This record gives sequence, structure tokens and C-alpha cells, in this order.
Amino acid sequence: MKILTYNVHGWRGPEPGCAFNLDMLTQVIADAGADVIGLNEVFHPFPADGDAALTQLATRLDMQYAFGPALSAEESPRGISYGNALLSRWPILAHAAHHLPAGTGGERRGLFEARIAVPGVSSFTVYVTHLDHRAEAVRLAQWSAANAWLGRERGRPHVLVGDFNALATSDYPDAAAVDSLRAQRDADGWPPPAFDLVDRVLKAGYVDAFARAGAGAGATFPSVAARIRIDYVFLPEVWAGALVSCRRWEHPLVTAASDHLPVLAEFA
Repeated sequence: MKILTYNVHGWRGPEPGCAFNLDMLTQVIADAGADVIGLNEVFHPFPADGDAALTQLATRLDMQYAFGPALSAEESPRGISYGNALLSRWPILAHAAHHLPAGTGGERRGLFEARIAVPGVSSFTVYVTHLDHRAEAVRLAQWSAANAWLGRERGRPHVLVGDFNALATSDYPDAAAVDSLRAQRDADGWPPPAFDLVDRVLKAGYVDAFARAGAGAGATFPSVAARIRIDYVFLPEVWAGALVSCRRWEHPLVTAASDHLPVLAEFA
């Protein structure tokens, strides 16, 4: 089984004002050969005057899809529901969208779950999320809410994927690496680095697939000259033996398709 996680930047390329780019996204995703795909920053239905991009993508890939709004059309900046989505080569048996808390003046985020009928497995649940990009404290509150839902899956096969907007200590193994990161964030006008969120996820019994079995460069943002890894595939430690590999998905179109790079994990 191959699972891809990808922030598609509202169906547009990395730069402000980029045009609708479903063709590029379709090619990037199709060539990855994933069986299950988690998507972040999805407007649906978009465009509203024809077949929605998510519907078209699923049709082109010959997959089923489900959408989990974090913002309703009334709350969304484009007047179109916005959130997370999932594509699956196998039947989607059920799905639900859960709201996560937002910081003061921040955008509400969501946790989307979908149960899939994977051959040879009684049931398999994929959770897709996109956490706050501004503050670690808000991400921690969102994780606490998400973990309450995830607690129902303890001992059952599932994965948690998405754009966590969080940093992992495993990517910065010494003081020099942390100092370099701090200087970079200062130059970009971002808060000092914090590693609490990923540490909390690991302490809850999850494995960071890239840290455990990653190959090649891991940074996923921005897509052009990526500097930080903020997109993850997490799986329960009890199932970590099934992890075969995890890598950033490289593709000739990937730097133009979105402002994030996708991550592809393979399981036995």
C-alpha cells in the first residue's frame, strides 16, 4: 500500500495569483502511484461553474473521494467550502469531518477521517489534518482535540497524515542545526522554532514515517528550494513493522504544482 499526503494550495501553484492547475496536480499525483491520498487546502466544489476539481481528479485517477470541510462556504475566503480530502483506490465505507479549535483570530482547522475497505484488512482508517501555521500553542490545542478522536483507533490499523506546520527534533540533530534554523526563521519573520507538537504525537504512540524509514531530502516547504519539513505521515508504533519506505515525492512538475512538496510512504 502506498499513501501520499499533499497540500495542494487551493488548486493553484506556489506563487500568488497562480492559475488553476488541476492538470499539473493530476500528473504529479498519478505518477506517484499511491493507493490512498490525503489532501490539504482543498476548496470544494471549485470551480463552482463546472465539474469540481476534486471530482475531476478522482475521475482521472479512477478513485473514490470524500471531502471534509473545516470552513463552510460562508466562512471561506472564496465563498467555497474549504478543508481536507481523501482519494482512495478502494471503497470508502464512511467518513466524517471534525472541527479543531482555532486561536484568537485564526482560521479553524479540521481533522478528517475516512474508513476504507482495504483488501485483506477488516478496516483501515486514514486521518487527514492541517494544523495552524502561526503558533505552536494553537497546534498543541488542536492536537489534543485530534488525539481524542484518534483514541478510538488504538490497536486498529490507521494512519495520520497531513500538513502539521510543525518541526521535528529528528531533523535538527545538534545545536548548530537548531541555531541555523533559528536564524533562518528570524530572517523570514517567523517565531522561534518549537518542537513540542511532533514530540507530543510521538509520545502518544506514533512513529514519524520519514524519521523511521526516510530516504533523500525531507524538506517539504516551500516547494521551490524547500527548507523545512512540515508534512508528515504518522502511524502507530504497533504497526511500524509494516513500514517499507518514506520519501518526498520528486517529480518534474512538483515545484510548479503547489507551494508544498508531497510525501509518499509505502507499507507492506
